[in-house]
Amino acid sequence: MKPDTIVLIHGFWVTPRSWEHWITRYQSQGFRVLAPAYPGFEVEVEALNEDPTPIEELTVPSIIASLEKLIDGLGTQPILMGHSAGGVFTQILLDHGYGRAGVALNSAPTEGVATLPLSQVKAAFPVLKNPANRHKAVGFTYDQWRYAFTNT
Repeated sequence: MKPDTIVLIHGFWVTPRSWEHWITRYQSQGFRVLAPAYPGFEVEVEALNEDPTPIEELTVPSIIASLEKLIDGLGTQPILMGHSAGGVFTQILLDHGYGRAGVALNSAPTEGVATLPLSQVKAAFPVLKNPANRHKAVGFTYDQWRYAFTNT
């Protein structure tokens, strides 16, 4: 049976809003498209910027459990598409037997893969150098983000 549903899994530091144009594209092709929020991310980006507590309290097991619960309720195995951390979650879900097929876009490395571009370490240093930031959600400045993720 051909999958009729696509589940889009966003990365860390973003919300399902990051998929808005993808949703439209795949819906226009006849797919049912779901872009679930991580637990606590059911609000707009501006609300998370104001109160980053949901980001600080988020755990990978809670994300995986919420996605597995969503998929269990679908009735058929969907196509999973994840970006960044969502790519890792796509791989984990496939390993757990969820999803008919999976696509990982610019996936973060999975556990045990020790690859981190120097540009990302350099860009994150202003956040990482302060021990008081441990277990806190600390945003990048635009220049830090641009350097880390576009390397320009």
